[in-house]
Amino acid sequence: MIFKNNYLHFILLVLVTLLLSYEYNYFIQTDELLVRNFSDKYTQEAINHILNFRHTWFWVSYAFVPISMYISTSLIALIISLTIWIYYLNEISPNVQFSDTWRIVLFAQWSMIAAIFAKVFWFGFIHTDYTLEELASFYPLSIINFFDINKLDKLYVYPLQLINVFELIYWIVLVVGVKNLLNGTWIKSLQIVFFSYGVILIVWVVVIMFVSINLNS
Repeated sequence: MIFKNNYLHFILLVLVTLLLSYEYNYFIQTDELLVRNFSDKYTQEAINHILNFRHTWFWVSYAFVPISMYISTSLIALIISLTIWIYYLNEISPNVQFSDTWRIVLFAQWSMIAAIFAKVFWFGFIHTDYTLEELASFYPLSIINFFDINKLDKLYVYPLQLINVFELIYWIVLVVGVKNLLNGTWIKSLQIVFFSYGVILIVWVVVIMFVSINLNS
């Protein structure tokens, strides 16, 4: 029942994400980890300032979760809907509502939550002796884990992180959802997902790489 109602489904996604974010901030990316990482770079006074700032503004990151999730999932759903409309411009257009594509995107979002859970589990129970750099660069079941992060150009970190099993599952859920929605072929469904979500993803990666270039220059 909860998955048939998009808003209840969205609220459940937000609550689970907030829970995992809390676990990550308080048990994985701890104050002790930050102190160890900054101890040879900053004075104790500067470190205390960083920690105080972190504690004071923690609530902002939690408040941003539902906002960012709503914007991202809605944007992807809207682009998919527009792509379907354009795809069927010279054919009999199927009766596709925004709520239909948003439902598909919400289901796909669980793969991203699974990735967060896997990261929390990995550093919480398996690789418990880690650095802040390892924490920042690691992505579960990603090709990035086959590279030496110390020798890797920062420009390629995010694109390599993005090549992972959870992202693949996200694509599969979108393609299957679009196929079932349109009763179309696999090829047509894959094309629609590529020219909607795929284009958004490519643009986002380019933006992140551009920002990385400017930060490292």
